[in-house]
Amino acid sequence: MKKGQLLFTLQDATPRLQEENARLAAVFAEGNRKGEKLNEINNNILLAQIKLSNDSTLYARQKELWSQGIGSKNELDQRSLAYESAITNLAALRSRYRDAKKELDYLSTQSKQQLSISRQIRKDYAVLSKIDGKVYKINADAGELAMPSKILALIGDDKTFEIDLQIDEKDIVKLQKGQKTAIRMDAYGDQVFEATLEKIYPIMDERSRSFTAIANFTKAPDQLYPFLTVEANILYKQKSNALVIPRNYLINDSMVNIGNERLKKISTGIRDYQMVEVTAGLKAGDLIYKPAK
Repeated sequence: MKKGQLLFTLQDATPRLQEENARLAAVFAEGNRKGEKLNEINNNILLAQIKLSNDSTLYARQKELWSQGIGSKNELDQRSLAYESAITNLAALRSRYRDAKKELDYLSTQSKQQLSISRQIRKDYAVLSKIDGKVYKINADAGELAMPSKILALIGDDKTFEIDLQIDEKDIVKLQKGQKTAIRMDAYGDQVFEATLEKIYPIMDERSRSFTAIANFTKAPDQLYPFLTVEANILYKQKSNALVIPRNYLINDSMVNIGNERLKKISTGIRDYQMVEVTAGLKAGDLIYKPAK
């Protein structure tokens, strides 16, 4: 499975028609923006400019004749009125052109945005993979109703796995990022794998009274699957020359069998899931017995 690959197609008849309507509206609006309406106003502006030039010339000539005592005051007033009217008409046409262009540009932009929205909505009906990985589970059948709260599929990166650890509240203060971690999984028996603590979430789950931490394998096993059960031993303290015994020799967390079913109380220190330190009660060379199951 590659990033961007199609996983599911939701029924999209309605958004498909909406996209087509939006496309037609965008084409129509763009045609209007470049079409006859502005050309007509622009042609009228050109005619108005010619008329203004002509009326200006006639008015100037009539003024010159009037200054020489030729012609009537009425003719001069008519030429003046025609000239003023031509100025007003040209200004009105230019204002009309600006308003029409602004409106058509707005409608064209609006229709293009609506087309983009419709296309995006249509894309939402195609469910694509957001990562490279592996499809582990499909939870939907063809024709089934899709709902926002329904998980359609489980996809994960099959090359990189995170180890989700639940840390008891009494141990959380001992942890910090970067600590080495030994991982054992039921799937691999007693085999131990190295990992490193990468993240510690600072909020406690009130129901389980535990914290969540994330570790990453230093070298992962050849085969891994999601949700495998793991047991982790996070190294937070080291001691040299410690006296240790196997944990499965410990009885009730504080006693060992020294023979003939006799129990001896001991004190313990640091431990992992295999061994435990004995701080008092035993010495090197003492013989202890594994308790019967």
